[in-house]
Amino acid sequence: MEGKPLKRMRSDDDESNNNTTQSKVWVNEKINDSRDPEKMKAVHDKTTKMLFKAAANLDANNKETASTKDEACSQQQQQQQQQQQQPQQQQQQQQQQQQQQQLAPVAASSHNLCEQYQLIGDGNIILRDMNPDVANPGLERRLSNCCQRPTLIRGTCVNCTFDLCEECGYSCVECSQFICRTCVTLFGNRPEEAEHPLCEVCQMFVA
Repeated sequence: MEGKPLKRMRSDDDESNNNTTQSKVWVNEKINDSRDPEKMKAVHDKTTKMLFKAAANLDANNKETASTKDEACSQQQQQQQQQQQQPQQQQQQQQQQQQQQQLAPVAASSHNLCEQYQLIGDGNIILRDMNPDVANPGLERRLSNCCQRPTLIRGTCVNCTFDLCEECGYSCVECSQFICRTCVTLFGNRPEEAEHPLCEVCQMFVA
């Protein structure tokens, strides 16, 4: 009967075995590169370059974001200003329309006023027709545009279309049209001596 074979002896069991225990060590290229100063310096330079590039891109993105926000804010401000200006423009248009409506009747009735009233430039008004049956235009005391004083008659000069009132206006002695003090002075009549003021048309034919 054969006996069982003995197990293989381990290296440590045999005193006559001079072979040391072997062990496996994994050495790859990364480990070798980590021990090379030149390669590690190249890695360091590359990492530094990437960091600076990322920081520059971040600054550029922040600037773009800030500029976008500024543009959005400026657009909002412009829209708000336009919205605020629209009511003001509407109010101005309404005021202009009201002024035109107020001036239209004055211009239309200035012809009637010069036929009914005579101005002598010192604030006095002379009624041309003293007949009580004559329907004279009603006079209302309001602030004049020329003298900025409350006056009864507000009209326009037949020569230059400037505003006038009984404080600074005259009546042409020939056609009874209203003339401002400036035109009376230009045509040779001083305001204090304007006894026979003439308008531009009458000055050509009468003088």
